[in-house]
Amino acid sequence: MTRTPISSANEAILKPKVLTMNNPSYVEKEYLGRLQELVEFHVLEQDGHEATAQKIKDAVEKNGSFVAFLVFMEWKHKERPFPLNENLVGSLVDSGCDLIACGGAGFDWADIPYLTSHGVYYANTPDSAAVRTADSTAMMILQALSGSSEREADARAGRWLNFDKLAKDVRRSTVGIIGMGNIGKLVAQHMHHFGMKIIYYNRSRLPSSDEEQFGKAEYVSFEEILVRSDVLTIHTPLNESTRHLLNRSTFARMRDGIIIVNTSRGPVIEEDALVEALESGKVLRAALDVYEFEPKIHPGLIKALNTTLLPHSAVANATILQDQQTEVLANLEAFLKTGKPNSPVNTPVSRGEESSAGRCHIA
Repeated sequence: MTRTPISSANEAILKPKVLTMNNPSYVEKEYLGRLQELVEFHVLEQDGHEATAQKIKDAVEKNGSFVAFLVFMEWKHKERPFPLNENLVGSLVDSGCDLIACGGAGFDWADIPYLTSHGVYYANTPDSAAVRTADSTAMMILQALSGSSEREADARAGRWLNFDKLAKDVRRSTVGIIGMGNIGKLVAQHMHHFGMKIIYYNRSRLPSSDEEQFGKAEYVSFEEILVRSDVLTIHTPLNESTRHLLNRSTFARMRDGIIIVNTSRGPVIEEDALVEALESGKVLRAALDVYEFEPKIHPGLIKALNTTLLPHSAVANATILQDQQTEVLANLEAFLKTGKPNSPVNTPVSRGEESSAGRCHIA
């Protein structure tokens, strides 16, 4: 679906209104100033779901329709507006909002079928998230291969090198990547540089030119990636088909001594089953940045010495907010100029068109 771009003549008469949650305070002032010449921004302060829903309704009643709703999350804030569903944004959608954009590569907090069926684009920020997530994933793979968390615990306890806990040789190991989207490809690039053999499972095979870049990466079935991987790293969005993708059954079919790495979404792994696999030795180590019931972490994972645990911080570096907010605004700018954002995760039906909700991308 393609919207009619907003013409310069229309802009001269009346600027389209854009509602935002929080100010994009990390964006370069010059870029923000150019956008302020195109649109009229209205800002809401971040709040919880019900309070935000009411603030949005009040804004629509006071100002009329908004062409877009941009979410600039302040992650330190205790209250968050999720989920982005009909209860939250229904008044915006009903009054003609055509774009909702939010920071982050994931979009499980948004009701994509509802937005799609009501003619609304949802745009994420895959680029700013991808490079940082891939960097952190590579670090975690190397940590798990070397057993660095166990070795650090030994050092802190005054225990010296334990030759019963030698590191795995990264150059003689195979990494299996589930999901070869932006993040998966960057992880493949990183680990190829470290000499790992790359195999991957994806909804479709990559072009051979891409596979060549990763040292002749091999496209395999889901079953094959379970039994051939020394390290299995997950890079899929969370949806009904990926929830508990790794469970008791899949762990049982993996090779003994496999390493599990997850920087995607916590519920992709059944944590009770992972803890059992760690305790039995089926899984040698696990390196996790996300959790099934976060911010709560399974006590079995905390207790285990063979885990590397991070607090959903893979993208949290000093420049993420600037890049993420700029990417959100770039989606708005593209939408205003072409009728389509840069990184939509859905294909909305036309307003008034009778159609079932479209499917979002998987990888």
